[in-house]
Amino acid sequence: MYRPKVTAVVRRTPVLFSTLLLMLAAAPPDKLAGAPPDKLAGNKTESLRAKQQPLFDRLNVQDAWAITKGDPKVLVGVIDNGFDFFHPDLKGQVTPGFYFSGGYHGEFYENMAHGTMVASIIVAADRKNSGMVGLAPRCRVLTASQGTLEHAILKFQRNFFQNNPKATVADWQKEMSRHSAELKKFGEEWVRYQLVGSAEAIRYLVDHGVRVINISGGMWKSACPATEVWSALEDAFAYAAGKNVVIVLGSGNDATERDDYPGNARSVIIVGATKLDDSRWEQVFETGGAKITQGSSYGKRLTVMAPSENVVVCQPHDPRFYNWDDGPTGPLKMEFKGPHMTRPSGATSCAAPVVTSLVALVYSVRPDLGAKSVVEIVKQGCDDIGARGHDIHTGFGRVNFGKTIKLARDWTN
Repeated sequence: MYRPKVTAVVRRTPVLFSTLLLMLAAAPPDKLAGAPPDKLAGNKTESLRAKQQPLFDRLNVQDAWAITKGDPKVLVGVIDNGFDFFHPDLKGQVTPGFYFSGGYHGEFYENMAHGTMVASIIVAADRKNSGMVGLAPRCRVLTASQGTLEHAILKFQRNFFQNNPKATVADWQKEMSRHSAELKKFGEEWVRYQLVGSAEAIRYLVDHGVRVINISGGMWKSACPATEVWSALEDAFAYAAGKNVVIVLGSGNDATERDDYPGNARSVIIVGATKLDDSRWEQVFETGGAKITQGSSYGKRLTVMAPSENVVVCQPHDPRFYNWDDGPTGPLKMEFKGPHMTRPSGATSCAAPVVTSLVALVYSVRPDLGAKSVVEIVKQGCDDIGARGHDIHTGFGRVNFGKTIKLARDWTN
């Protein structure tokens, strides 16, 4: 999830903030106070493809595509809040599957944008006179839509800044502290909703034939409000491992060391984010009198890195998704500027689907492999960019598509 870490909030209300990291999955970053805006890309095919080229060059995509662009038989599971199934670049590539009960599944930007972005990085169609192209464009995505609860904190935030247009981030933090018990309760409800939904979604996707599952949202035991919820999630990860399904999980965007992810390293890939120059993504900026820190989380469980700088993605394609008078996140009016955007910093939400795409290509060239072998191939196919060998800041290195697919093609169990 592409979320800011507000240092002052961490000091004052650490329990509340730990839940905030998970519960804001549906909201686009430009709607949060202090988050950097996205640049909108042009809609011409040639300009979009040109914008993608630096990423493709860094990943050595063309060497991989000389062997495979994917196989339609390789099904990729994506767990996210919602999806634009009729986006011109995704129609026919992305199929609706699981819908978690108990939440809202409306067609509005904040419920659709994140999942649409993630799916497009993986399987946006390679069509002439179309838009961008995904990294595994001949594979297909089966979705698990979690939807959203009525989002108390987004509504609270919007109302506060609407009523106090000159307020700073510090003013918002003070107002939050006055409602800490109420917001903490909602945060715990949200985390429970997201993790229970993910556990059910994993089982659904595994039972419907996916080979790899992408989860571009934070999952940390320390943020989980109940032991039984975490146990259900761990059981789902173990179920996927038992069926030889790889799970790809973003490391998180709060620039801290953490190791309390679900699953184990034999079948779960934890992905951090780099810039195009292979430096670990981290940034600090000041807004409204507060310092905001974002960065790729790290630790012993970190597996690999992937670039997430200036990533071209699909966003909901119809103007009707950008304006509504009421809904689970409250009213919002946004300007529609086209079905694509370029994220200057896509964070681990974009890094994870890059690696998921690579896993899908590995399975496309070697459908006979098990999850353990695929994870090992991805690790061995990396370019080492940090301290020699595995290290807590860059894992085994930044993924190299060409090197990995060649290694997979020749792999012997």
